[in-house]
Amino acid sequence: MEKYILTGGPGTGKTTIVHELRKRGEITLSEVAREIIVEEQQKEQGILPWTDLARFQELVVERQTKLEEKIKIYRPARIFQDRSLVDGIAYAEEGKVKFPDNLHQLIGQAGYTKVFYLEQLPFYNQDQERKEDQELALRIHEQLYQVYDRLGFDIVTVPVCSIEERVQFVLKETQQEKNREIERKYRVEHHQVKEILQRYAVKYAGTDHEENTLYDFSNILKNLGCVFRIRENNSEHILTLKGPTKNRDMTNKIEFNFSIPKTISKTIDLLLPSSVSYSKRRENYHPLGDQRCTISFDYLPQLDTEFVEIEAATENQVLLWEKRLQLTPYAIKESYPALVKKNENANSR
Repeated sequence: MEKYILTGGPGTGKTTIVHELRKRGEITLSEVAREIIVEEQQKEQGILPWTDLARFQELVVERQTKLEEKIKIYRPARIFQDRSLVDGIAYAEEGKVKFPDNLHQLIGQAGYTKVFYLEQLPFYNQDQERKEDQELALRIHEQLYQVYDRLGFDIVTVPVCSIEERVQFVLKETQQEKNREIERKYRVEHHQVKEILQRYAVKYAGTDHEENTLYDFSNILKNLGCVFRIRENNSEHILTLKGPTKNRDMTNKIEFNFSIPKTISKTIDLLLPSSVSYSKRRENYHPLGDQRCTISFDYLPQLDTEFVEIEAATENQVLLWEKRLQLTPYAIKESYPALVKKNENANSR
């Protein structure tokens, strides 16, 4: 299930877009915080964000979690939701109160797909549930981006335009081709990138020890921009087929991976001509907010060189992490096989 979040400070037009999406037949979730405010205002001593923000955020997290779990029963292909569990962190930090200890864990389990961050509208109106003045609304707006960014989400900024244009913008950004490898590589020393990475919520996902062999016939596949590869990774044998890339500055190509028995791997190695082989040690990390994204610290012994690779479901997320980790000056277009081949040719002269 794809879960799309619409967020932004008070008065950015989230609710209006959610209503429009619902009219078009999309499955949507309304803002939990607003619902709770309406309910608590009916009580003599209700729990409200302007009287007890910490307790109020606990109520929001509890109901948001139950609501997102309940929707799974219906197994929709995708949902659009007005805010998420993440928003509570921004509100708590702005109000200088503690948020629930297990909130990061719940966010990691939620499996959000993408965040639509709405730019502020040129006007602002308060109401019975929206008590924040314009100055506080702006601070919350900025804090929301900082929190989603810190947790490593795939954030798409939605510009100020008509409601119809905003809805069309959101729907277009949900369209993506399946089975695509989207990645970019950087020649950079690991220590300087890891120092920056500490500012973000990421989780170590293991270390791979790979032996890679590419097969080709008189460079036919290479000239077509295609790849036929067998990778032995921690004793698992994987056959990979890749098509030509769609982007000259970034790898964006169709990719299929098949786990195969070792005997088939060895048979292919005997029958097909190899074009290049190389080893790689890869240390992997996943952002808390996007389990489909992998930040890898690679070392290739044949080159005695360190690299970083960012792989994600969208080009937008790759570029976001490139900016976050200050990697732009270190981007390279060559693939690892091309670099190894170039090194072999240079050494053979």
